[in-house]
Amino acid sequence: MLRLSICLGAFVLLLACTNKQKDSLSDAENAIPVALRPTEEKRPQMVFDQPLVYLGRITEGDSISYTFHFRNKGNLPLQISSVNSSCGCTTPKWSKDLVQPGKKGFIKVTFDSHGKEGKVQKTVTAYANTLPADNMVAFKIEVLPQKN
Repeated sequence: MLRLSICLGAFVLLLACTNKQKDSLSDAENAIPVALRPTEEKRPQMVFDQPLVYLGRITEGDSISYTFHFRNKGNLPLQISSVNSSCGCTTPKWSKDLVQPGKKGFIKVTFDSHGKEGKVQKTVTAYANTLPADNMVAFKIEVLPQKN
């Protein structure tokens, strides 16, 4: 019992001493101009009209596009630094200009179903000067086999 108490106490002490601050900024954070870096008082907020959508059914080999619209509901201009998809079958394009507070921006995705079949869900993550930096959307689609 004493050994358990000592181990538990050491574990709690170790957690309490862990430095939770970041030592340096990431490359994506460094790419954001100082005037656009978010703080607790001034920050952009990316709010999507529909963060998850069902795109219906398509036949294997077909492509489909969808545009996710968002509004900057923060009080600082929003800058998207990059957008990544969960696989190479989804290609994103996005608002390259600053999205001013209250204004709308977009992320357009094109899904290529070549080699896919069945129910599929893909995610797309936009990295911006928001807190947190990652903003995720997703779509679901059913890919039907080609008729021979």
